Amino acid sequence: MLKVGKLIKDSPVRWDAAYKVFVGAFETARPRWYEEFLENNIPVPTPQQEGGDVRVLSIGSGSGETDNVVLKKIMQSRSSVYNRVVEPSAEMLRDFKTAEEYFSDSDGTKFDLAHAVQVLYHVDDHHVTLRNMWEQLADGGHLFALLLSDKRGMGRLFHEIWKWFPHGDDRLRTSLRSSGDVKRSLESSGISYVIAEDEHDVNLAECYKEDSEAGRLILDFLTQTSDVYAHPKMRSAVLEYCLRHSSSVDG
Repeated sequence: MLKVGKLIKDSPVRWDAAYKVFVGAFETARPRWYEEFLENNIPVPTPQQEGGDVRVLSIGSGSGETDNVVLKKIMQSRSSVYNRVVEPSAEMLRDFKTAEEYFSDSDGTKFDLAHAVQVLYHVDDHHVTLRNMWEQLADGGHLFALLLSDKRGMGRLFHEIWKWFPHGDDRLRTSLRSSGDVKRSLESSGISYVIAEDEHDVNLAECYKEDSEAGRLILDFLTQTSDVYAHPKMRSAVLEYCLRHSSSVDG
């Protein structure tokens, strides 16, 4: 049975494998441009008390690469940082479910910066998570969220997939979420925001090879759906979409 947009819930092991292959398909080295984007856009907050710690709340930071970049930038101009990571499990894929657990048991600590980087696709309710993060901020604190843009690429594909293959009545119950969903949540809560965008190419050539396991994994990650290859209609629609929106085509 096709379960659209539920790859990480249906098969976290396959999600992990698909994620690694997808990252490997970037045309440019991901670590460098990813770090540069965070360095250029993460705000450096002012601590609540002069000379005190900058308090940072990290939601679902996974392997820790995001925290490394954020803390490195803050430490360039601040002498002390207190970093709380909502991530009780050692396995990256189990981090995403913990935000709701943390907020339900919060000890009332206020933070100068709260960030959720590539996490809000997978929490149970991104609107509630954003609101809770906002409420954890001290006066003058910053909230930073990073998601795919709904204007192009994979984020736009998410919306197209739901038009083609709607499962249920609410896309937001799946991982097919994008920046537009976050903007609507912030606006409904009266929270002002600024937007920064970046764009990078992914090599999808493997997806068009019949016998490529790497291509099948990339296709699953693109759609956040398990075993798309076994569903010809969805596979055909996604490959056609990617071909139409490719910046270059070989062969």
